[in-house]
Amino acid sequence: MSVSAAVWLERFTAFVARKEAEAKAARLLPYATETDAGGEAFDRIEHEWVSRLFGGPFYGSTVSGTTRPSTSLVFVQSRDGNTGAADPSELGGGDTDKHLIYEGLSRVAADGVLAGAETIRGGHLVFSTWHPELVALRASLGLPRHPIQMIATLRGIAFDDALIFNVPDLRVVLLTTPTYVAAMHHALSQRPWITPVVMDDPNDLRGAFEQFRALGIQRISCVGGRTIARQLIDAGLVQDLYLTTSPKAGGEPNTPLYPGPLQARTIVRKHGTGPETGVVLEHLALG
Repeated sequence: MSVSAAVWLERFTAFVARKEAEAKAARLLPYATETDAGGEAFDRIEHEWVSRLFGGPFYGSTVSGTTRPSTSLVFVQSRDGNTGAADPSELGGGDTDKHLIYEGLSRVAADGVLAGAETIRGGHLVFSTWHPELVALRASLGLPRHPIQMIATLRGIAFDDALIFNVPDLRVVLLTTPTYVAAMHHALSQRPWITPVVMDDPNDLRGAFEQFRALGIQRISCVGGRTIARQLIDAGLVQDLYLTTSPKAGGEPNTPLYPGPLQARTIVRKHGTGPETGVVLEHLALG
């Protein structure tokens, strides 16, 4: 590692402090409920602070059997259906979506947060919860402070460029193929906190998810990008989609989450209030 462990720790500490301060300072506005068909079929997060802002419980599919984790996708799209943007907040979902949903309820009970390598490439990112109410809620669930950072790559990774790979306090799972495990052998040998999950067939996501479950990962929140999201949907591995639609047009043109209609039913539909009127949040059950 070209940067010392002490420097990486200093960067990580500063990153966490900045994200926590940003979340604490954000003005979060309550959602208004249009549809709630959650019922007893779903696990639910019921908490006074959550209910006050979210307008009721937050639902997630139950972890069934012992084969694969329960998995959700979390996406923001512009009014015209684009999901591509350098920063998802640019799409116009608002602070409540960012801090309560995207960096909050969708991952507060997750064992791991999964992203494709392009999502983190060249950036100092850590996928976690930051608002103090959600940090406390995650602790009350008996979960570690930060979810496992799960990164999928079929092209290899420059480990020295990313915060996420250089903090021993962060558990990391790297989903890749034998070719790239061999190519990354030296970097991985220096980072024992990173666990490779190897797919002999790069299309065998179902087998990879069985390996995740064997590692004790029961619930995954996937935050993109579109390539891995579409692969997970096509493999039948996604149960829940939390989709926020902005009232604003924008984003990279022709970047829908999925190229065709999804087989889904609406579990929850809510809309923003005050300055965030026009924002729509949907929890869709896939399959």
